[in-house]
Amino acid sequence: MFNDFKEEFKHILNQGLIKNNPLFVLALSLTPVLAVSDTLEKAFALGFTVLIIMIIVNLFVALFRSKISPEMLNVFIILILAFLVSVAEMMMQVRNLGLYQDLGIYLPLTAVSGLVLQRARTYANEHNALHSLVDGFAYGVGFLGALVIVTIIRVIATTGSITLLNIPMRLFDPVYSFSLANTAFGALLIVGLLLGIFKTFQQRGESK
Repeated sequence: MFNDFKEEFKHILNQGLIKNNPLFVLALSLTPVLAVSDTLEKAFALGFTVLIIMIIVNLFVALFRSKISPEMLNVFIILILAFLVSVAEMMMQVRNLGLYQDLGIYLPLTAVSGLVLQRARTYANEHNALHSLVDGFAYGVGFLGALVIVTIIRVIATTGSITLLNIPMRLFDPVYSFSLANTAFGALLIVGLLLGIFKTFQQRGESK
């Protein structure tokens, strides 16, 4: 019984983190990724916000789905999203106004995130609260992780260096930097390459 329970949750985590990664497989929420992946601070802030919101929205939809008509489901989800995003905005304004301003429109746009809406409608609306919570966590971490990876590559390609855990690391001279990576087109190019690489390794793993 416990082993079945454990395997079920491992499957949910695998779906969100790897098999159906929100960015590298489903290619969801590309616009904010291209906009905020120029610094690790912005990427982590947006990714963490999406993670927390996904968990809460999935949980609420799973708990109240029996009391909501199918016609009102989207309205219910968007109301929760709008409330949570408003709370996130107020907290960020108090704690880090500069970061809030840097994120600009992309933080409030989380209220209509295709990723959050898709998981709430297709998964949380059909599963219990515990499974939905794990699903929100898995896809939220999958999005956060992918966003951080894209950001690290962009920062290194643009500057030749990266600062991780307050430790600055110089990998190559700035003269050899790929300045195009600092543009939206360069970010899209990097995301596309990573998407292709991720998909290739995934297909090879499935074929074994």
